[in-house]
Amino acid sequence: MDLPAPIAWLVDEVCASAGPELFLAGGLPVAGGALTLAVPHPIIARRTWLWRAESGAVIEALSFGSIDPVGQGGSVEQGKVGRDWLAGLGTGLVQEDVVGPAADHRASGGPLLAWALSRPLGDRESTLLRQAARFAAAPLAGLSGRATLAALLEAYVGRRGAAQVLAGRSRREIGETIRAVLLFADLRGFTELSESMAPEAVVAALDAWF
Repeated sequence: MDLPAPIAWLVDEVCASAGPELFLAGGLPVAGGALTLAVPHPIIARRTWLWRAESGAVIEALSFGSIDPVGQGGSVEQGKVGRDWLAGLGTGLVQEDVVGPAADHRASGGPLLAWALSRPLGDRESTLLRQAARFAAAPLAGLSGRATLAALLEAYVGRRGAAQVLAGRSRREIGETIRAVLLFADLRGFTELSESMAPEAVVAALDAWF
């Protein structure tokens, strides 16, 4: 298949590349990008990776709160962190594409790929970025599935146990001895607190207490 150079790079070479130079070599006016994934976590609703083209730096932002049900504006709010950050790059122009089979339904809650633009896009360039979202669907489905599995494992066996299971190091053994400190404390009114306050406020209260 004869693909445009940026798409060919995404399909064939991205995993072995240290940087996005080949993706940008075609002259795409991209100043940065953001990828947002919803995660089934009791506190973290969305994870967003923010990339700045000028420096190549990537940072992660977390959004707290419950995940909106499908069809009730999920992906519109889902992309807010990335959209607000990208608006500060380039000219303030941002293109967003929902990744996967629900790409025509912005309220699907699917992965969201957004770009900050240094100038308005031509028709060919806009199509190229939409194709990038299309070809990213399969690997992002794998990432999303792994994130779901990791969140469920952490809920039942803890972060350390989840990491061992995902790495294939979990097996039946006699046991393991670790050095640990057990803290037993009573935070009065925590049930009411957790039901009436935002998740980030609950986390801050727990941090202050412990």
